Amino acid sequence: MCIPTFNKASLLRDSIQSVLCQTFKDYELLVLDDASTDDTPLVVKAFGDSRIRYIRHTENIGLPANFNECLRKARADYVIIFHDDDVMLPELLECEVSTLESNPDVAFVHAAVQVIDANGRVYSVPPNKWPPLTEGTEFVRLFCTSFDYGVTMPSVMMRKSIALSLGGFNETFPSSLDADLWNRLAFQGKVAFLNRVLLSNRIHSGQTTRTILMRKFQMLDDRIRFAKETCRLLQNHNVDIDRSINHHLSRQISSDLTQLRRQGASSEQIVRYFRAAVRLDRRAVLSLRLLVYLPLALLPVSIVRALKKLHGRWFLWRHPSGYRWNNSI
Repeated sequence: MCIPTFNKASLLRDSIQSVLCQTFKDYELLVLDDASTDDTPLVVKAFGDSRIRYIRHTENIGLPANFNECLRKARADYVIIFHDDDVMLPELLECEVSTLESNPDVAFVHAAVQVIDANGRVYSVPPNKWPPLTEGTEFVRLFCTSFDYGVTMPSVMMRKSIALSLGGFNETFPSSLDADLWNRLAFQGKVAFLNRVLLSNRIHSGQTTRTILMRKFQMLDDRIRFAKETCRLLQNHNVDIDRSINHHLSRQISSDLTQLRRQGASSEQIVRYFRAAVRLDRRAVLSLRLLVYLPLALLPVSIVRALKKLHGRWFLWRHPSGYRWNNSI
């Protein structure tokens, strides 16, 4: 169990507490601090729990490298790379350890999640249609061509030995390094899914994904390179679904538009993203998603932010108590 962290002291406390409150007790929590300049050391020390092992880098090595350090330094073969701003539900470890123990042919297991805001209030449960078990080609096909088949990284428990044998995370994909590893792991064993909410995934203004989105089109470039790498991986297994992968990527880029505008992106940046979507898939021009998102994304930033806020309130009104899920494996 690993938490790579950097300057998230205000949220890290809740993440660590959620790990220490697990019904499964036989684990080590490795907190790998990437040279934080805030109160992270004090937050960790305050717990005084013997299950916590704290390591602080003297220099910042970046998130991708810190992920791989977690893999290398973890002592157990079952590993979760947990986010420093998310919250585990109490039975996550117990359910996922049990799944790997009873299914030796499973390379990794993941679970359904709920999305919470900065204050911990639940406002959505993303759709997931995964079967209990999925194999290589089918996993990649579903994962890379549909929004209904997501994998939330901190819900993933993997076999460290297999991940390391594949070289760990590809550090050249800052925004897709997790997805790239899941695809490669899927060809080393089956993928298990627990259709039960076992994680609260926090969305907030300081989120790493949002930072990457705005960093000189890094997410756009990463997504395009990741799509090409996925196509190569499948071709090595005699599978050609390049067109479907590019179509899905085009839809992802379309979905980025309003989020970019909300964060203050210029009209020029929005248009560049639009052109990238069309280059990947000509059908995007007639896509309802793009036809709606593009004009919305070109509205003034203040209006886009207000619309996003209204959408969040509407969802809370429609689903005030979230959803209930049942275990499927």
